[in-house]
Amino acid sequence: MKLCKYYSLDECKNITQVLKKLKSLQDDARIEYYIIDSDVLKIRDIGLTVKDKKDIIQFFFENDLVDYPDYEEDIYEEDDEDEEEEDEYEY
Repeated sequence: MKLCKYYSLDECKNITQVLKKLKSLQDDARIEYYIIDSDVLKIRDIGLTVKDKKDIIQFFFENDLVDYPDYEEDIYEEDDEDEEEEDEYEY
């Protein structure tokens, strides 16, 4: 199994516990994480061991975090820009 870059929080059983674990790993300078659009978790590995990765993957599985390999942040930003441009040119 591989640690993915994005995970969906939609089905998560215990978001508080998950965020506590992620905060601990971030405080230890092993990951960086961000919440995007209130239901997507972005993770960046900056110092995890192989054992850490296995533990996190198992932890995510136990808490129903679903990997989200097709998520792309820029897709939503481009949509917003297109809407703004359309508004600017309406007469």
